[in-house]
Amino acid sequence: MRRIVGLVLAGAGAVLMAHWYKREVLREGEGVVHLQSEHEHFHLHVDMPPGMEIQPGDTVEILEMPNLPEGRTQGEISFPSRIKLYKASWLRRTLIKRSSLVEVNELVEHP
Repeated sequence: MRRIVGLVLAGAGAVLMAHWYKREVLREGEGVVHLQSEHEHFHLHVDMPPGMEIQPGDTVEILEMPNLPEGRTQGEISFPSRIKLYKASWLRRTLIKRSSLVEVNELVEHP
């Protein structure tokens, strides 16, 4: 009986941790997108609305894109767009920060 209760509690804990990890908060606003998409390179920068800050684990979704001939720009273009920012949970943000530091250290220490 104790073993079954222990397994049920461990399973419940795992489910709660998974929900905590996947939890996101959605924020929306108007931003300005700076795009340069040419044969040699691709650059994208988003000026976020005031009060919106991107942190590790967050996801940005750009909702409006201009119609580009052949999917390329001639130099850089800037355009306004509605922005969705999915804020990661504290658990996901912390795990991503820790794993990123390990990966950067491996790159630096590699002979």
